[in-house]
Amino acid sequence: MNSLLITLRLFIVIIFVVAIYAAWSHERSVWIILVASLIMTFIFYHHIIRQKKSITQLRRFAKKVGKNESFDLNEETSAFPEGELGEISRHIVQLYQDLKQSQEDQIRLKRQLTQNISHELKTPISSIQGYIETLLNNPHIDEGKRLQFLQRCYAQTQRLTNLLNEISTLNRMDDEVGLRTIGQDHVSISKLVNDIVQEVSLQLEERRMTLANQLSEDIIVKGDASLLYSIFRNLTDNAISYAGEGTTITIRATRDTHFFHFTFSDNGVGIPSEHLPRIFERFYRVDKGRSRKLGGTGLGLSIVKNAVVLHGGNISASCGKNHGLVFQFSLKR
Repeated sequence: MNSLLITLRLFIVIIFVVAIYAAWSHERSVWIILVASLIMTFIFYHHIIRQKKSITQLRRFAKKVGKNESFDLNEETSAFPEGELGEISRHIVQLYQDLKQSQEDQIRLKRQLTQNISHELKTPISSIQGYIETLLNNPHIDEGKRLQFLQRCYAQTQRLTNLLNEISTLNRMDDEVGLRTIGQDHVSISKLVNDIVQEVSLQLEERRMTLANQLSEDIIVKGDASLLYSIFRNLTDNAISYAGEGTTITIRATRDTHFFHFTFSDNGVGIPSEHLPRIFERFYRVDKGRSRKLGGTGLGLSIVKNAVVLHGGNISASCGKNHGLVFQFSLKR
């Protein structure tokens, strides 16, 4: 900006010299040049003043940011004059505001996540502590009661183990290093789902549920085997826990050039539609008391979404036509 002002001053000196020459020579062409120069000087001067105002305003904003002072976005952006530099300056201020908001959101989410984890850990730990204290303070408790308390302690330790494993999985997916080192295996989704059906067969039988695996045998996805397993296992566990007895779980898939498109649905009780936008949030539960009673950690669907996105796809949830819940997601071939 200083160099432009120096150039402008030099230009004014030149015009002054031309004006003296025009007055001395009385030549018409010199007067035309003089008038044109004056007009150009005025335009140039006006442009420089506007640019200087933008730079001054941007410098003032930078100082305010450097001191971590608060600012009003509308007030800051409206202070810049029209023009290319003013538009760039407004864009810079907007980008900074967006970045600052993003950082604040991340801090808030991390604080909320820490609070949620602390709360989720306290519940099973308090239960275990209570059962053990009862056993220690009552050495002559009958064997049936003792066994019952020990079984409850074991169930709570399983819940703790599941919670810690799922937190570890989420941290792995959030970690940039973890993302770069994710496996690139060729995974047969058909075999993976068949294995899950075998693993949960007793649970399905107890709840008189049916899992209809309608996947063809040639569905192969390149990715991390454990994370791909977590997608289908968590969706299956979620349906077994909450769809209701006597329901049917159905898994289908179609394909296009780049993706497999999966539909994971059940004809169970479903959930109210107002909960759908939040069911992929960490620790979000539709029925908190019922979820904890069934041993849920509140992280399963969050893991599903993160694992799907990590494999180049996306996922959505909707209510079924005849009740139940429908998950539709894609995985890159």
